[in-house]
Amino acid sequence: METSVTIMCTNFNKEIVNKYPDYHLIDTSFNVQSLTKYRKIIFFNVFNELKEDKIKEIFKYLDDNKIAYINVTNNIEEVLLTKYLIIYDKDNILIEGNTLDVLKEEKLLKRIGVHEPFICDLSLLLKDYGLVNKIYLDKEALVGDLWK
Repeated sequence: METSVTIMCTNFNKEIVNKYPDYHLIDTSFNVQSLTKYRKIIFFNVFNELKEDKIKEIFKYLDDNKIAYINVTNNIEEVLLTKYLIIYDKDNILIEGNTLDVLKEEKLLKRIGVHEPFICDLSLLLKDYGLVNKIYLDKEALVGDLWK
């Protein structure tokens, strides 16, 4: 498994954390600096109240300190913050791999009721119209390429 992973669940069951017993479960009242006590961390839907730039800052801190983490979420936008994605349907892994590769499986995602993150959906539409030539995971990169 990659050192930074997002798990998207179709049935948000906290039992999912039991599949990763080596990871320390972090709740919503964590202090970023206190995370260095652990080598492996699992977040269970703790970022709902935070802005994307704060979440990126936390993940950068974890990466800089070589702390492996799993982010279990039901927020599709959060899948863009890690390079590896696992999608659980009920209690089984439905698909996993590089985040972009998983998000390209549009038919599968729609079948289980998961919609693509807005920026991916937008870049796919722009690609269809020949305005960009790839799928973007980052809105700043998309805007930068559009306004060159």
